[in-house]
Amino acid sequence: MDAPSTLQARLKRGGIIGTWSGFASFACVEVMAELGFDFVVLDMQHCEITASHLPGLLGAFRRANCHAVVRVAQNDYHLINWLCDMGVDGVLVPMVNSIEDARRAIEAAKYPPTGKRSFGPFRAARYGAGMGAYMEDPDSHTALILQIEDAQLAANASEVLSLPGIDAAFVGPNDIAFSLLKQGDRVRANEGQWTTFARTPEVLDLCSEVMHSAQLAGVPFGMTAGSWAEARQWIEKGASFATFGSDFMFLRAGAEHLRRPEASEGGAQ
Repeated sequence: MDAPSTLQARLKRGGIIGTWSGFASFACVEVMAELGFDFVVLDMQHCEITASHLPGLLGAFRRANCHAVVRVAQNDYHLINWLCDMGVDGVLVPMVNSIEDARRAIEAAKYPPTGKRSFGPFRAARYGAGMGAYMEDPDSHTALILQIEDAQLAANASEVLSLPGIDAAFVGPNDIAFSLLKQGDRVRANEGQWTTFARTPEVLDLCSEVMHSAQLAGVPFGMTAGSWAEARQWIEKGASFATFGSDFMFLRAGAEHLRRPEASEGGAQ
């Protein structure tokens, strides 16, 4: 990765792969940032990271050639605005299921006239020392990534992706799959293969439709993958970026790989 390059620029060039971190641990995030991924997503939506953890956790990226992205817990103006002021490289907004959701995220992340972000780039402008350089192109410092997670919007994403201020589109295939369920339907997945529930032909076609709409709009497209091979496949199909794995997934996989053979057979630990 080219260290001086912004995440926005890297997304436009494409071919980058990131991972996820959910533990509110400086050491854990620091390890994740040094694994060689292009970016790490700190997950506030489903994991234990909260706003109070963020200032400290962002310091874990200082020595790493890796971008810091934060998935917010919800599409909230003040939280998104604050993360931009804190200088995160990207904000991932989940559950963008309508054009109104998209507009709300843009308003929080971009300065007028594109959005309604309030001025005050605190840490982002080096506490005032870098204000001049920051304000030359203030909307370029934090990439706004919208996560589309509804089947209906996925099939009609072109209107949303034509809005100015969107730096990338990302799909959540699990929630797209859930949005297709009817009352009485049951979630079915192969044992140990949860992602199969969200990798049916219908869901994958919807993900591809979002990618096509994004390409037509000139917006980088990203996909969350269940394996390294799947991440590479999406990049080869035309995705600009993909994510794979997480801190807790790697921890469990490492423990399962290294434990004694008798442990896996029910013997003494």
